[in-house]
Amino acid sequence: MSVFQSRLTRILKRPATAFPRAHSGQVAVTFALVTLPVMFAAAAAVDYGRRNAAKTQLDTALDGAVLAVMSQKTNTIPTTTLQNMETQFRAEAAKVPGVTVTSFTPGAPVNTASSLSLTASYTATVKTGLASMMQIPAMTINGTSAATRNISQYINYYLLLDNSPSMGLAATDADVRNMKIATNGCAFACHQHTFDSKGNITGDNLSDNYHIALKNNIKLRIQVLRDAVSALVDRANASMLLPQQFQMEMWTFNDSVSQTRLQTMTPTLNNIKNATPNIDIAYAYYNQSDNQTDFERAIAKMNTTIPDSGNGLTPDKPIRFLFLVTDGVEDTGGSVTNQSAGFQYQSDRFIGPLSPSTCTALKNRNVKIGIIYTQYLPLYDNDFYNRYVKPYESKIGPALQACASDNMYFPVASGGDITAAMLKLFSTTLASVRLSN
Repeated sequence: MSVFQSRLTRILKRPATAFPRAHSGQVAVTFALVTLPVMFAAAAAVDYGRRNAAKTQLDTALDGAVLAVMSQKTNTIPTTTLQNMETQFRAEAAKVPGVTVTSFTPGAPVNTASSLSLTASYTATVKTGLASMMQIPAMTINGTSAATRNISQYINYYLLLDNSPSMGLAATDADVRNMKIATNGCAFACHQHTFDSKGNITGDNLSDNYHIALKNNIKLRIQVLRDAVSALVDRANASMLLPQQFQMEMWTFNDSVSQTRLQTMTPTLNNIKNATPNIDIAYAYYNQSDNQTDFERAIAKMNTTIPDSGNGLTPDKPIRFLFLVTDGVEDTGGSVTNQSAGFQYQSDRFIGPLSPSTCTALKNRNVKIGIIYTQYLPLYDNDFYNRYVKPYESKIGPALQACASDNMYFPVASGGDITAAMLKLFSTTLASVRLSN
């Protein structure tokens, strides 16, 4: 055993009376003075921890209430929605022990042309435990939450689809070759969908080239166009971020008297899809001229049909787009704006490219124009094509591009995918709306 251990043992065996007594009370006073701050600090630490835990729960409740508002599919936040936000927050705050919400302040929603923002804040108190013995019955909490999201615009689409006889051309090079075989050499200017040669209107002439193509499974441009419209509807339905965000109306056009509205403006886009079987090439009646592509009158009609484009923030002020799908060759009777750009074929027929000025009136009213150019197949073994289309074929695309709004011109070459072009045009409209606003 060491010396230290033996001394400690002797001390511990002494009776208590052997130790000297303190009579001044200084030890007790000193102990109290040292203990009180320690107790105060411990109480404060415990209550401050409870306060922080309560704040975390309240901040989470506030974030949830704000996000619940911002996740709603609308571009506006009415007063009732703000009231519901406060109700939701207070209900969650009531679940936090010892907390009393003293105020809740929703900020005024901020709408810009491209975003929607919302803030909200609260103040509350949380009861203390040990600190209450030191005249601190409660501790204050406050917090703020803010959220911003992009605006989703309401958009109306007007589909203007060229159904002139030239849309009865074979869709691909392979289909052109098969068409020539089936018709003994014809692939251009022989594509009418006709009634019988006697002018009877009791039924189709099943021997015309339209029906020859159908019988031989030769795909025509008009069939590809139907597929493209159906795909557009599917993509639009899948892209909606607001109820009835997109609406559509569908027209076909050929000559000045045959512009047809296949479906009025509808928020039920499947109505457009259900109407696609009615997209068909125009009939050529007995002894009727086949000049059946009249851009100027068709677009002028759309100018009187389509209202001014809005800002897209509300359903009653949608942004408006015109989708024009065409081969770009005007073939009409009467006078046209760009008379010198093409050919006056006989006295009552003009063949040439579209005049870009035709589109100015719509653009001036902020209606955006998207164009899909189904390019003519170069049929240089056809005399009519060589005489009346080939001399200006290089001008067709640039004229259409000048008519289209920025970045909304999509040419589809021979054998190209009209459906892919239609979907790309739709995606471009959504991007253009976000960028311009």
